Amino acid sequence: MAIIPVDYTNPRYDAKSLHRFTAEALRKAGLSKAHATELADYLTATDLRGVLSHGTRQLPGYVRSFQAGRYNTGPNIRIYREAAAVVQWEGDGGIGHLVSARAIRSAVSRAKSAGICLVTATHCGHTGSVGNWTRIATGAGMICLYYSTPMSPLPFDRSEPVIQALNNPPVSFGFPAAEGEPPVLIDMGTHLELPDVQQQISEISVLPLIKGLAYQVTSVMMTWPVDAQSTIEIRYPGATSSLTAIVMDPAFIGEPSDYTRTVAELRENIHAMHPLPGLDRLLLPGELEAEREADFDRNGIPLDGMHIQSLRELGDELDVPCYWETNR
Repeated sequence: MAIIPVDYTNPRYDAKSLHRFTAEALRKAGLSKAHATELADYLTATDLRGVLSHGTRQLPGYVRSFQAGRYNTGPNIRIYREAAAVVQWEGDGGIGHLVSARAIRSAVSRAKSAGICLVTATHCGHTGSVGNWTRIATGAGMICLYYSTPMSPLPFDRSEPVIQALNNPPVSFGFPAAEGEPPVLIDMGTHLELPDVQQQISEISVLPLIKGLAYQVTSVMMTWPVDAQSTIEIRYPGATSSLTAIVMDPAFIGEPSDYTRTVAELRENIHAMHPLPGLDRLLLPGELEAEREADFDRNGIPLDGMHIQSLRELGDELDVPCYWETNR
């Protein structure tokens, strides 16, 4: 559900060139070829969907986290406990993208036989744009509810508003659709708004702030208390994230085609209604990203000057060519 602004007047950059640059930069940071390529896949896919804050813009920070030993460049990501429809993963300090993908794929596999699976993971780095992980489940025809916490323990020792102390834990809820249609997919941080905007909102009503706080608490309760029970030793200081996800197979409830037909009917009915105030059309979550993905894959990803400059500086530092300069 990309509400991140995209300036379509920015220069466009070829996704394949960005991917090649990203993979090589990650290799220079110490990742294996397989892990570097996989992480580049996720970051470029995030850019293609227009969630530009969580794609290749994050690459310089990730590289420095690997170089500084905050993340493990060669993690042994493994299942450390499992029982029936529950699987618990140890991230071994690896970046959360690699951990999340493996956790969700294992949950999809279990849900195919059990109908549902609860999966958790601990001791991992930033989980990125978490819609990547629910899309793994929706691509397999399954429902997925994903929660992540970016920091454990939370910073309650600091003097700041409760909303800031709870951080901005991301959530993603994904629901499969009929073939050829995008999944219904919510991918968002749980902060209602930035602090100065929250102050403006409070002058009108505190109800939105209370509901926003409820979203934060829900995500925290799904992750932090579970993570706190883990006996895994945290050996990489940046790997403070954890995740909890539930994957469900609609086939265990009824005929999958009936499910996707109902989703299609919902989509049709929603499109026929009036849009929200200030918007010119009504889309279900996930549809805007699908539109952007088709556009950006064909015409390039519109990136601002600061984004490209940060990648160019990283390339100079690591001696990685800026492939988009010749392939634009």
